[in-house]
Amino acid sequence: MSQQGASARDIQHHYDVGDDFYRLWLDPNMVYSSAMYGDGDEDGGEPERLAAAQTRKLDYHIEQAGAAGAGHILDVGCGWGACMRRMIEFHKTQRVTGLTLSEQQAEHIAWRHGGGDQYAVHLQSWREHRARGYDGIICVGALEHFADRHDDRDAKIAIYRRFFEFCRDALKPGAALSLQTIAYGDLPDGGLDPFITEAIFPGSDLPTLDQLAAAARGVLHIERLRNDPDDYERTCRQWAQTLIERRAEATALTSEALVTNYIRYLKMSAAGFRQRALYLLRVTLRTPASAPRERRGPAVVRA
Repeated sequence: MSQQGASARDIQHHYDVGDDFYRLWLDPNMVYSSAMYGDGDEDGGEPERLAAAQTRKLDYHIEQAGAAGAGHILDVGCGWGACMRRMIEFHKTQRVTGLTLSEQQAEHIAWRHGGGDQYAVHLQSWREHRARGYDGIICVGALEHFADRHDDRDAKIAIYRRFFEFCRDALKPGAALSLQTIAYGDLPDGGLDPFITEAIFPGSDLPTLDQLAAAARGVLHIERLRNDPDDYERTCRQWAQTLIERRAEATALTSEALVTNYIRYLKMSAAGFRQRALYLLRVTLRTPASAPRERRGPAVVRA
């Protein structure tokens, strides 16, 4: 049993195929996780609706984490920095720290925001991060990489519990974690097509809702839970359609095999959400207002 999940090499296998490739089919802010559709998304074409729904999703997590106007927020799995920018530029968060294992994502954020003290990005996992005293944590689309298909139920619960303990210790008392993750629905645990776990997301596997609940028990309070698989079905369908339309450009940037694999995985994912084999969980978890926590040494961030 790995109890490690995706390695830096695994993450880079997927996310470091080229920013220009992802820019072709994601929204303009390069948000690579499910959007949140709702009222007001009927103007313009589907790409414009996706962009509006992605902004709504960012605002939702920012609100749930209490990030608006906050002093310091941690973004675990920060992608290309869209949520970080939204917090700083629109919600007046004073400082945001992002964690990623993707070299290209870290370079993109550092290039765009280098020199400013409001943004910090670290090429490290949450397991390595030592800073404390955060006013909120956002984790969108990263927990799927914390365990892999070789981990049994108990091992997965232990991994997720360690993550929740990390969040509890990193947060101020009474602060919140806003989490978004794909989870197994009516598909048996461990039942993802090997194509997904080998060709697309090596070293990764999905949680179940009961595993997350068991992991959080006694560590963080589950305050709010949403399951929005229709949002991810629609998001994946739009991503796939845009990639198909821009297939020649994508192939020139990468390869025919890679583009074929991505179209296949996006279509498979859309079908999984439509059939409820996959769930899209949005969970707000909060630290106790006065929780006894282990006191550690001075805050240190290791690159």
